[in-house]
Amino acid sequence: MVATRARLVFVIALSIVPAVLGGVLLIGYDYFDRERARLERDALVTARALVAAVDAELTGARSALQVLATSPHLASGDLRAFHAQARLAIEGLSLANIVLIEKSGRQLVNTLRPYGEPLPTQVDVGGLLRVFDTGAPVISDLFTGRVIGNPVIGIGVPVRHGGRIPYTLNGGITPERFAALVSTQRLPEGWLVGVFDSAGTVVARSHEASRFVGRPGSPELVRRMKEAPEATFASRTLEGISVQTVYSRSPLSRWTVAIGIPEKELTTHLLYSLARLFVVAFIVLGAALGIGLLVARRVMAGRAR
Repeated sequence: MVATRARLVFVIALSIVPAVLGGVLLIGYDYFDRERARLERDALVTARALVAAVDAELTGARSALQVLATSPHLASGDLRAFHAQARLAIEGLSLANIVLIEKSGRQLVNTLRPYGEPLPTQVDVGGLLRVFDTGAPVISDLFTGRVIGNPVIGIGVPVRHGGRIPYTLNGGITPERFAALVSTQRLPEGWLVGVFDSAGTVVARSHEASRFVGRPGSPELVRRMKEAPEATFASRTLEGISVQTVYSRSPLSRWTVAIGIPEKELTTHLLYSLARLFVVAFIVLGAALGIGLLVARRVMAGRAR
């Protein structure tokens, strides 16, 4: 009787266990792929949102400069009065300084210096002097300001008078403004976020910013950014960490936000989720075997009668 019951339980287990384990493995692999794809999609959504925030910062500064460029002090040539106006205006803006430049490249006003103090001739770093040729606003890449002495992004707008552009009005934004945007992103610990200008130079970074701001991004990332507006690919960070990189490039400013998901953390997260799935599966398997044993007992009890 016992031997028959044992054989019956064995047959039931032999029927259930392979099916359950096979199903768990198939579901597990599918779940692993789906969860990885979900994490990458979430990272891309975050990158897009951060790119939009970067563009809002740049266009907001540009709009403020365009309003200031209509100052009557510029129209009358009273640069001393304009210098005072610019110093007052900058208090409510996200700008490090405001600079007025004539076509020769000479700075006429710089809010970092008292009016009348000698100022340098502006080297056309970032192409800000293109405003005189195109008449359109310009957003520069990261460069070191000659007066501020630190990395800065320049935004230039034309000052029009009598059908001419006698000046270009420029504002400087420091990388710290974009670092503040990066710090507001609630991403898992260990994920890396970087903001890059149109040339692929690091403007802001969530990790080791002091070490890498002003340096080019990784060669693979810079190459990819030039090829497509968005992509996901495996790469290595500037520190040499293996990551799954997701990036989005702005069609407006041509700046890019990239998010690196460390492969080690990605795999750990997915394995942890997969382990929970297997625990549930083995609970189901145990329940199935228990039911099988109960059925076997009832069958044997019926035969005994």
